[in-house]
Amino acid sequence: MEHFYSGLGENWFDYQQLYSFIVSVFPDKSHFIEVGAWKGMSASYMAVEIINSNKDIRFDCVDLWEYADSQNDISEDMYENLYEVFLKNIEPVKHIINPIKDYSVKASNLYEDKSVDFIFLDASHDYENVMNDLNAWFPKVKLGGVLAGHDYASEGVKKAVNEFFTKMGVVLPFGSCWIYKKV
Repeated sequence: MEHFYSGLGENWFDYQQLYSFIVSVFPDKSHFIEVGAWKGMSASYMAVEIINSNKDIRFDCVDLWEYADSQNDISEDMYENLYEVFLKNIEPVKHIINPIKDYSVKASNLYEDKSVDFIFLDASHDYENVMNDLNAWFPKVKLGGVLAGHDYASEGVKKAVNEFFTKMGVVLPFGSCWIYKKV
């Protein structure tokens, strides 16, 4: 299937290589979660990669798709009908994507600890919310799985990620992202 993500929203999605790599290294029957899906650009890319891999990979996208007070850098009017925009944008790959409309930390409770192969965090970017996401989602990653996220250059993201992983090992920068393999 040809990729169609490029016209689906703002061009914040710059981690195609990471998503392609993740699909290539994880086996059939893996489980991936994207936290913070916005208009579906990166989710659509991941879904096409999954389709093209011929692997049976479960892919959940967690987002509120509505304005949250912690997102003070984004105007509330940008969120009008955002969920409908997401659904329209993922239409060609909707059979691959399972949208979960909820707060990130609350949604993490839907998953058993050590049950997910890959989790990508790209929700809030302030220190407190990123730390909450790390605390909520890290236990859900299987041993040998990967926890990664976007906007590593952002002050709040970098501070939370570096503090969280200080005692666990090295976090690797991957373009604008960070990546950690759980061992």
